[in-house]
Amino acid sequence: MLLKVTIKKKGKGEVIYRLPLHMNMRKKILTLLLSAALITGIVANSVQGSAKALVSESAKTETATVNGRSVMVGDPEADRHLYSQEDSDDTMNILNGRSLKSASQSANPYTGIKYTHSNTYTGMNIYNGIDVSYYQPTIDWNKVKADGIEFVFVRVGYRGYGAAGTLAADLCFEKHVEGALAAGLKVGLYYYTEAINTSEAKEEAQYCIEKAKNYDITLPIVYDYETTTVGGVKTGRKYNAKLSKSAATKNCTAFCDTIKAAGYTPMVYANKSDLSTLIDGAALEKNYKIWLANYTSQTTYTGKYEFWQYTSSGKIDGISGKVDCNFWYASEDMDENPDAVTIENAQFASVASKAYTGKAITPAPKLTLDGKTLKKGTNYNLVYSENTEVGMATITAVGTGNYKGRVSTTFKIIPPKVTSFKGVSGTKKITLSWAKNDQATKYQIYRKATYNGKTYTKVKAVAGTKTTWENTSLKADKEYFYRIRAYKIVDGVKYYSGYTYLTVSTLPGGKKATVNTATKLYETPGLSGNEVASIPKSAKITYVGRTYFKSTAIVYHIKYSKGTKTLEGYIPSTVKLKF
Repeated sequence: MLLKVTIKKKGKGEVIYRLPLHMNMRKKILTLLLSAALITGIVANSVQGSAKALVSESAKTETATVNGRSVMVGDPEADRHLYSQEDSDDTMNILNGRSLKSASQSANPYTGIKYTHSNTYTGMNIYNGIDVSYYQPTIDWNKVKADGIEFVFVRVGYRGYGAAGTLAADLCFEKHVEGALAAGLKVGLYYYTEAINTSEAKEEAQYCIEKAKNYDITLPIVYDYETTTVGGVKTGRKYNAKLSKSAATKNCTAFCDTIKAAGYTPMVYANKSDLSTLIDGAALEKNYKIWLANYTSQTTYTGKYEFWQYTSSGKIDGISGKVDCNFWYASEDMDENPDAVTIENAQFASVASKAYTGKAITPAPKLTLDGKTLKKGTNYNLVYSENTEVGMATITAVGTGNYKGRVSTTFKIIPPKVTSFKGVSGTKKITLSWAKNDQATKYQIYRKATYNGKTYTKVKAVAGTKTTWENTSLKADKEYFYRIRAYKIVDGVKYYSGYTYLTVSTLPGGKKATVNTATKLYETPGLSGNEVASIPKSAKITYVGRTYFKSTAIVYHIKYSKGTKTLEGYIPSTVKLKF
């Protein structure tokens, strides 16, 4: 196979090389040629001075043609476009344009892949966008817009990866920005850094500011932090300088703070690995937006990010060849009322825990802002996430009409109460049973020995697969008071059901008896309040057992049949019974 390399220098013609080489050798030769170009001055020397001077001087950027593909000499991004990474071949369904998401997946028309979004972004607008540079030289922006693309990041330029570190302009910057804005897209900018100290990072930021000032740039200006490769081999000023993670992070901060001071929104771009190994993504996300690069159908990156570059192989109408594609997770609507009031400081009424039902649980708590109750459907809409399973669910209000922004609250979904809680009496023992609860990791059983005892004592934890437990070594002819609840462990957190209560005696089957004196039957062991019935002398009853109202106060628990009804309650222990 022939490798064709054409080196152009303005005003001095061109030199063409055709070399019969295999792929690895082609990459090596390309590395040597581009490096030689830097050394011999094909790329301009490092430029010092004002931002205007930097912008002017950077126009001296030279180009080369490799196998029919034009590249910018010294461009740290060239290798990625020459040897682009392919994505997975997952299947998908088609999704047109943007939508307010209430689900965690969206099918994508630009790659043929179905993407799963983090639940963090449920309820947010998900916009489709691209990022472009010299390597997409001809773009029909009206077709791009019509294909559902709503935003774009345009490369301002780059710092050469050679020792000189020359600032270079992207030769398509102006026409891309102007074309995108004319088509109605939102535009942001990015700069590929090869800075090795904070001074150079600030210099790159000033370069971007000078370029941005003539355009309506409403999206962030981005510090593109990645490792340069040439012919698949890692190289470049940052790589060779062996910057520490701390030093690299300081460069990011210097760039972002300079951008912010000029009135623009800064952002850092890096891939999943680099955000944890080369720079401190966890620290940067606290102050700046993050643009994550991760070519997968479902990222496992757990940090915060607002943009996700999910492929370098997108197919967009109006652009020939492959292009980087991105999701933008935004709380605002691109077409929202510019005078809308944000609801970010609105307050939700508290939401009580809800028992699991197997279906989506959708409470609608009141939402107030500055003392005014907002109207659901008119001022905001509600979306839910994690609201079908036991665990922590989220409710998000998304402003609409005269309101914008979003605010969230959470509520617990807990296991349902234990059902069919029963006890079988035995002499000095009680066997408890209950229906299996599919949401139980374990059951907790509590007991108290007196009716008015304030404290239940936990006596047993039972595995979720069990539905019985025998409580032994109890006192004969005595009632005990039990309660049971289930809990489920989700992400290391225990979610408890409500309690189910039961009273059981250690007198198997009870005893038949007659009362020797007339008495009243009370609903509770306190022998006050509601009277269930009057029991005449010599009436027949079923003695259930002794109830300790207090540790030294005993009443009798009985059942009494009156007509067709069987009444249950308590009588004084002073009433003599004949068994």
